Amino acid sequence: MPIWREIFEALPEAVLVLSREGEPLAINAAAENLLEASITHRFIDYLRGQNRWLHEMIEGCFKTGQSLDNPDGELHTSRRRFSVHAQVSPIVDRRGPINKVILQLQDLTGQQGMHRASDPERRVLRLSPAGFAHEVKNPLTGIKGAAELLSGLFQADPQARQYCEIILHGVDRIAGLVEQALAATAPGRLKRAPLNIHQVLHQALRSAGLFEGPSDIKIEQVFDPSLPELIGDLEALERVFVNLLKNAVEAVRASDAGQGVIRLQTSLEPQFKLSANGQRRQFMRIEISDNGKGMSQDEMEQLFAPFFTTKAHGTGLGLVLSQRIVALHGGKLWAELRGIETRGSASANLMKPPEMTFCTILPFGGDTEVEKNQS
Repeated sequence: MPIWREIFEALPEAVLVLSREGEPLAINAAAENLLEASITHRFIDYLRGQNRWLHEMIEGCFKTGQSLDNPDGELHTSRRRFSVHAQVSPIVDRRGPINKVILQLQDLTGQQGMHRASDPERRVLRLSPAGFAHEVKNPLTGIKGAAELLSGLFQADPQARQYCEIILHGVDRIAGLVEQALAATAPGRLKRAPLNIHQVLHQALRSAGLFEGPSDIKIEQVFDPSLPELIGDLEALERVFVNLLKNAVEAVRASDAGQGVIRLQTSLEPQFKLSANGQRRQFMRIEISDNGKGMSQDEMEQLFAPFFTTKAHGTGLGLVLSQRIVALHGGKLWAELRGIETRGSASANLMKPPEMTFCTILPFGGDTEVEKNQS
């Protein structure tokens, strides 16, 4: 294989070479992964028809011979819609007019989701240090003791005992909240062992009561069996996916969309590579999608903010803890609103309205906090 071809195939960005007629002359693997389609002349025509801005960029490049750039375009494909950084550049032929252009597409959804999850300016409230938690727990102990004494003094008064039970319940809830806050801020002590991500997901399905499949929810599993083992803490990662699955169940059951669908999908992450100590690292991708009630844009902005919750009895720390566990494994966790494909039905190729997808990427081993924090 020529060296230029090896470089072309190794590029993390999607790259397509198009003729003036829209014929794809060259396509790298990243382009096929990004667009999730067999890229033919017909598909390029469809893509340009669905994305007027992209069509105008390509036509403008052919007409002017200038490189054009769109740093934040919304690309609609047959499967989903997502943000991309698009660039179109001419291939200059001195013997005649421009007959070929290079189209580069960089997926921005992961960057935007992680930016929302990590941008300090978007955080509503910062987690408190351990000293604050200690100061909260001290008076709670006194309040709990006093409520128990009052309950004993007024055993014959049902109303007084009811008030005491409300106090005790509130104290226990605050204490649990403080413990979760401490878990999110304290240094991680995770185990290190080889594990299979699909075994983790199956165990999470069992723990969430979904392994047999409840009657009102359809569970779809689209797993890549070729994924290698990763090094991590099985119990900690299981907690992450149990939390995401329970969120999906609540979203589905709160929706009026009819048949509830939760989809688990694993794959190789072709475009997200990081350098750690001078080495390029490969990641796997785990997605949990649901066709539940979804979220507003304002809710999405605060999704990973500590103590933010849309649930009546939620603490707002489940996603914070999950994100921290994934980060300690050297990965990332973020959320996207997009469509999911409904399989096994007459409308298998039709997309539903934008739905919630939690995306997790984890490295195949590497120098992560899981290894650093070993005793």
